[in-house]
Amino acid sequence: MTISLSESREFTGLDEARGYPGADQYPQDTHPEAATGPVSIKHPGLEAISAALREGVADWKAFRTDVVVNVVIYPLACALLAGVILDRALLPFVFPICAGVALVGPIATIWFAALSRQRERDGTATSDAAAAIFDSPRRLTVQRLALLLIGLFALWIVVAGVLYSLTLGRVAGGSFFGNLFATTPGNIMLVLGVLLGAGFALVALAIGLVGFQLALDREMGVGEVVALSVRTALANRQLSLAWGGVVVAGLVLGSLPGLLGLSITVPVLGHASWHLYRRLLTSE
Repeated sequence: MTISLSESREFTGLDEARGYPGADQYPQDTHPEAATGPVSIKHPGLEAISAALREGVADWKAFRTDVVVNVVIYPLACALLAGVILDRALLPFVFPICAGVALVGPIATIWFAALSRQRERDGTATSDAAAAIFDSPRRLTVQRLALLLIGLFALWIVVAGVLYSLTLGRVAGGSFFGNLFATTPGNIMLVLGVLLGAGFALVALAIGLVGFQLALDREMGVGEVVALSVRTALANRQLSLAWGGVVVAGLVLGSLPGLLGLSITVPVLGHASWHLYRRLLTSE
């Protein structure tokens, strides 16, 4: 569908209300080209997180990407709930699956980061402009990085299943939650599960700290992306752990009101991840 210049002016007030600055119509150039030049790791303080979150909120207000999140979250939540109701044998996997969402959480930042990248370059962004990045060769790196985190999530579920079978799975009788907190095998599973889950989370955090943003922004192989993201995380340990805490807190708080809050926290964190990336890495 083609919109004339006169017709596009009618939408200007709406665009300004959403926070889009400036022009009467959206820019026609999509700027999917990759950034160039050597990359250097910066060492910002913890204030970089609050600044990135503020800019993430501004992007969320401009794009209102909460609608996209609702379309994805609720069907998945309903499918998980239905599975547990139909087969109680799936109950031990509810917590590992819910906790494991954080492992694949960086994948959810791809679209939001693409929008924030486009808005940073042009002052505004459209879905078509942001999506142009995925028509470039960088799409392959994004896909492989996503598969890596999905594989990490699958490995976590396998490890959680093995741990359950070796501990609480051997306890006969009683309810799942009663055995979890009132028996020695249940306590062992709880402690080891938390420790193993924390280990998986740290690996995912190191890979995803700036991994997807790098894959969107630069022509790099998945090995280069992972290596640079891990080096960035190790060079900024305190900030990386603090960001991981912010992500977990955002997901937990967003989940409390019947998952409704995730429609806000997920987009805000996704947009903020781009702005944090820009503070952690720079071209020399």
